[in-house]
Amino acid sequence: MAPLNSFGVVVESLLAEGWRVRFRARGRSMLPTVRDGECLTVSPARARDIARGDVVLCATWRGHVAHRVLAVEGVGADEPVRFRLRGDAAWEDDRVVTGSQLRGLVTSVERDGRARRLAFRGGRVGLWLHAAKVRAVPALRLARAWLAPRPAPARL
Repeated sequence: MAPLNSFGVVVESLLAEGWRVRFRARGRSMLPTVRDGECLTVSPARARDIARGDVVLCATWRGHVAHRVLAVEGVGADEPVRFRLRGDAAWEDDRVVTGSQLRGLVTSVERDGRARRLAFRGGRVGLWLHAAKVRAVPALRLARAWLAPRPAPARL
């Protein structure tokens, strides 16, 4: 796992004490849900309370990332809970993370001066539709670029 920087130390300390934290997200891996530079609010959470579709903050080998939970694996008393994560704009899943790497649940993103909740409307159907959109959008972009008309070669 990546060594803790001052951001990681402060965030982990506050969440461990039961405080919510708010910070500015960097990167594009969660587009369109979270844009580069928007503020996220993260609340403390236990691994057993996390469900598929939630956006979580985890300590990974790359540092702290806020990505969506695709699957919760190993739910049982004998096994540690593991999560498969992926950024909404990513092509591939992240490495599997364990419950001990979970730091908190991303509850809202601040956009245009308003906090927007990240919970899905429509329950399982809303989550299924969102997951289908997340998987379809990159493929549609690629198909659009591939099928776009090309300028005719210049003739001499």
